[in-house]
Amino acid sequence: MLRILLLLCVLTTGTLTAQRQVTLTAELADCTQPIQLFRFTGFGFEPLLPLAERPDGSYQLSLSIPEPVFRYIGTDASNAVPIILGGEDSLTLHGNCEALRQATVGGSAINTAYVQLKADFEAFNERYTTLIQDIQVIQDERVNREGKEAMRQLDQDKRELVARMAIEYPLLGRVASLNTYLSYYSADQEQYPSEVGHYAQTYFQFVDFTDPGYDDLSWTFEGTRGFTTTLLKALPADEIADVILEQTAHWPAGGKARFLARSGALGALFPAKHPATMPVARALIDEYEDSEPGAIAFVKQQTAGLASFIIGAPAPLFTAPTPAGEELSLESLRGQVVLLDFWASWCGPCRRENPNVVKMYHKYKDRGFEILGVSLDDRRERWEGAIAADKLDWLHVSDLQGWQSAYGQLYGVTSIPQTVLLDRDGTILARNLRGAELERKLAEVLGSR
Repeated sequence: MLRILLLLCVLTTGTLTAQRQVTLTAELADCTQPIQLFRFTGFGFEPLLPLAERPDGSYQLSLSIPEPVFRYIGTDASNAVPIILGGEDSLTLHGNCEALRQATVGGSAINTAYVQLKADFEAFNERYTTLIQDIQVIQDERVNREGKEAMRQLDQDKRELVARMAIEYPLLGRVASLNTYLSYYSADQEQYPSEVGHYAQTYFQFVDFTDPGYDDLSWTFEGTRGFTTTLLKALPADEIADVILEQTAHWPAGGKARFLARSGALGALFPAKHPATMPVARALIDEYEDSEPGAIAFVKQQTAGLASFIIGAPAPLFTAPTPAGEELSLESLRGQVVLLDFWASWCGPCRRENPNVVKMYHKYKDRGFEILGVSLDDRRERWEGAIAADKLDWLHVSDLQGWQSAYGQLYGVTSIPQTVLLDRDGTILARNLRGAELERKLAEVLGSR
């Protein structure tokens, strides 16, 4: 009996630590840079190993892999193609370095299955779009009824695909679980009174949050990014952060999967400059500042510039030199409604808009309205000359660093003119209001006469 138990222990240990030796060959034409293997980290691609160039012009790499995993092959982060390694002992990537995204993988059943899985997703989406038209748009009772029946069949097909992938290729089963949403028409509508509530609560229903296989899976990022993109179209802005944090909290605290999921949410929120960005970013920073310092530094950098785009958020504070060489702080203007006007003497549209701004300033300045012109000039004489020529008799500051202006960067200014309107407490009311729109807002805030 003791010998049997020892043998079982040896077999179990061997199974847990088994490594597959994989040889990857890349037959790529027109390559002018070295070919590397990359891993997706959530906010970029980390180079892992170079592929050695062979005498016949191909590239090759051998490595040990415990189980199939997504990696990327390319010359740099912007020119790389996803590939699954570990499904077979050898596989070959065929393509051209000038169009790596079109490369194909030979000798790999799991990569072929991945291509088919993406085709299945696309077909499901096309069916879903057609059936939504039948159910929600077409005014015909029979079409609506048959559309709902067909939608339930589609949901069943999705269930079967997830289950089959989980058995045939567990890695692809995880990918399927992150891309499979069953429609509201297959749900218990007493439990989910609204379609958007159903979506928010059930999108991840096929995910096994205890499975460590999601920790090193780029689709953990992509799936949550897609989930968040849909929420942006469907939920009120003040609810989105709570839903994202609640759903991604199902992954283990401090784990790589939760990091990837919340990074994916930020991947949708950052470009939208959405108010939910700040609480999601803060949660990521608080939890991963020690374990992911590089990524967290990037998140902090992104959120610093984003704060000025969020309506209702406190305006980022700064202190800057005036034309007289004195220091003026934005905080010192509390108690007034302030228009931050980013401009420059060389900016034609800014100068053409100035007469309108002058009229508005004189109309509202006695009611608690102030303008702080923030110039992106780099020559003092031009800056001061434009102030005098255009009769801009409000407050002005500049560090005379042009596009490198610290204040312009703080407010994410990439073009001018740009304006940011602040209330008496220094809270952002609006961004990029000019002309009639700005006057309407000032009349609303300060009253009209």
